[in-house]
Amino acid sequence: MQVTVTGRNIELTPALKEYLIEKLQRAQKHFDHRLDCTALLSVAKNPSIAKSQKAEITIKVNGNVIRGEESTENMYASIDLVADKIERQLRKYKTRHFSKGTKPQVRGEDDSNESGAGNDLEMDFEVSGTVAVEEARPKIVRSKRFPLKPMLAEEACKHMDLLGHDFFMFINSESDQVNTVYHRRDGNYGLIEPEA
Repeated sequence: MQVTVTGRNIELTPALKEYLIEKLQRAQKHFDHRLDCTALLSVAKNPSIAKSQKAEITIKVNGNVIRGEESTENMYASIDLVADKIERQLRKYKTRHFSKGTKPQVRGEDDSNESGAGNDLEMDFEVSGTVAVEEARPKIVRSKRFPLKPMLAEEACKHMDLLGHDFFMFINSESDQVNTVYHRRDGNYGLIEPEA
């Protein structure tokens, strides 16, 4: 596994890096090819934040993005939690996408599209910030661009689960329109389609 570690408001000691890499190596056992992983370890400067030590991990697998983050009062505990989460997501990804040695095909796609450069589906929406007393209206504090890949709604749900997000935008390969899938409170998925 190739791991790139960066730190924000924290000194990246050799022991901390070694601990992180050792924890992430467990996830590598699910794959026979090398995984590329980026890790961001950060500490919030605001003393009122109790769980100020955050570990974020992003791994790219065959054009898909597996992402997890955890925050606690201790960086080693955050690393433990996020490494466990990433390992579960990679295990789920492998069982869904590589069961019985076959790779599922999405209708309307061929294998030549599986490893194309345009398949980076990383979505990273974080809305955070402080609200000033005189301005109580929310505002956009971050935006992200990413390529939309044609796929079926079921595949979009799988991508959403792998990313750990509550929603996912995609181009519906059946209608060629931008759709959004989301998690419902009852545990099922919802699909938002534009009106014709």
